[in-house]
Parts: sequence; C-alpha cells; structure tokens
Amino acid sequence: MKRFQFPLDRVRRWRSEQASVEELKLGQLRDRLVALGEAKQRVELARARSEQEVLGQPLIEASELQSLEAYRLHTRTQIRDIEIQQRQCEEQVMEQRQRLIDARQKAELLERLKQKALGEWLAANNREEEALATELFLAKRVRPPSRRASSENRQIPKRSE
Repeated sequence: MKRFQFPLDRVRRWRSEQASVEELKLGQLRDRLVALGEAKQRVELARARSEQEVLGQPLIEASELQSLEAYRLHTRTQIRDIEIQQRQCEEQVMEQRQRLIDARQKAELLERLKQKALGEWLAANNREEEALATELFLAKRVRPPSRRASSENRQIPKRSE
C-alpha cells in the first residue's frame, strides 16, 4: 500500500504558522499595554515627587506654585493620552484575541481532518495486510504437494527375479 499523504498538508502547516503569527502579534500588543501602564506609573510618580518636593519646602514662592500647577496640568494631559492609548490597545488586544481564536480553530480543523484521514488510511492498510496474510495462509494450506514429496511417497515396483 502507498504511504500516507494528507492532501491538505501544506494548508494545514500554513494555518498552523498563521496561528503562531497571530499569537506573536497578541504578545506584542500585551507588551505594549504593559509598557503603557508603566509609562503612566512613571508620570504619576514624577508628579507626586514634584508635588512633594515643592510642597515640602518651608517657604514656597508663587512662581514655584504656578510651575507646579502647570506641571500638574501637563502630567494630567500625559496621563489622559496614555489612558486613551491604553483603551485603544485593549481594543486591539480583544480584536487580536479573536483573530487568534479564529486562526487556531482553522488550524485545529485541518489537524482533525488529517487525523481522521490517517485513521481511515490505517484501517484500510490493516484490512489490506489482513487480506494478504489470509491469502498467504490459504495458499500454504491449499498448495498441491511438490514433485519431490510425491516422488518419495510413490512406491517403486520391485523387479521380479
């Protein structure tokens, strides 16, 4: 019997690779989301330090308070921008998750088809091997005796003297 060959094997491998690519993209988006969270923390920490530094002084000038307020507004804007980027990134993560799920389902479908085809091939192969074994067994059992065996069993008439 010919060896097993799945006709959609190239497509199956391509779908599997596509699922891996989608998984990498999701990982990159998650990394970006983490980086945005860290950036937001850095801005908040810098603002808190500045406030602490300025408000912790025994004597505060009006210009320092104005600068602090301007810095607060600036950091609020930065944080708002980061939060907007985070929401957008979260949406992209959700979309990418769905693309990954779809890609995995398509790859798994082809893998199941391959396993089904392999099972059918194995069953057909086993049937063919069993039929061949049966033929060989029956051929040995039904074979006529060979010439040598028949000549040895034949009695040679004795000559009369």
